[in-house]
Amino acid sequence: MTDPYRFSGSPAGQGRRNDAAPRGRRTAIRGVLWTLLILGAAGNAVTSLSGFSALISLGFGLVTVLCIVLLIVDHFRHRR
Repeated sequence: MTDPYRFSGSPAGQGRRNDAAPRGRRTAIRGVLWTLLILGAAGNAVTSLSGFSALISLGFGLVTVLCIVLLIVDHFRHRR
């Protein structure tokens, strides 16, 4: 019995995105974003607890939030 939910014989290249980054470059970008996210979160925690200026802590917080947003965008752009 054949599976009615399986696609078969789809044209070559159909459904693929032309703007997708190569696998190696995408992995490198995600690695950098995760590293910046961890450093930003750690910097935010250290500056918040050490009594540094609130602007420095805010800067680290913004970097952290920006990395989170970019990782989410990357996930939804490249999901299958």
